[in-house]
Amino acid sequence: MASRSDDKAARGAEPGAPQRRKRAYLPAAERRRQIIAAAQQVFARSNLKGARTRDIAAAAAVNQATIFEHFASKEALFEAAVIEPLVEAMQGMHARRRRYEDASGPEELAELAAESARRHVEDTVEVFPLLVAALFSDPDMGRAFYREHLDPLIRARGEILEGLERDGLDPEFVGLAIFGMQIAIGLDRHFEGGITGGRGEDMSRAASQFVRMATGGFARSRQARPKRN
Repeated sequence: MASRSDDKAARGAEPGAPQRRKRAYLPAAERRRQIIAAAQQVFARSNLKGARTRDIAAAAAVNQATIFEHFASKEALFEAAVIEPLVEAMQGMHARRRRYEDASGPEELAELAAESARRHVEDTVEVFPLLVAALFSDPDMGRAFYREHLDPLIRARGEILEGLERDGLDPEFVGLAIFGMQIAIGLDRHFEGGITGGRGEDMSRAASQFVRMATGGFARSRQARPKRN
């Protein structure tokens, strides 16, 4: 007499029987990036308090347990969704430091830094709503987020720029000013002010303006200034 398990196996082998979808296994780093990308979308819609881990899991096509294998809490995932794109862009600056040192002047430095600047601007625009939420939705959380994540990031940029700055400038202040420009671009893009282009438009012009300001400032040299009558 056939057992029930035999009957189930037979039914499962019947033509036309639905096949159980196999889960795609990804390397841990790739799975983490997938979860962060999904979290950015959900947090942008719902903010930290309104976002549910089950919605993030659904957007990432994983279960909630998988999220907590990579992140200790929803708050930790939120911080990663905001800060990791900025950290990755900063790592690119580290890799190009030697090339920057060899630049003959601001114009060449701007050309060498163009791609890096574009990525910095694009990443800041992308995470801008989350960054604002992380800083201002809760005073204690915002203070901790700035001190633990943004302040070290800004200072790290200053370390990269040390030796490239003009005489009399503090490289950490330069790093802070550059970050401020990134935030201003994100602000203009988010609220469609139009100075840096419309939301969703190509970032090339904004990135070009950003890198030229960052490397050469805005004042013309004495030789280039028009003579006054």
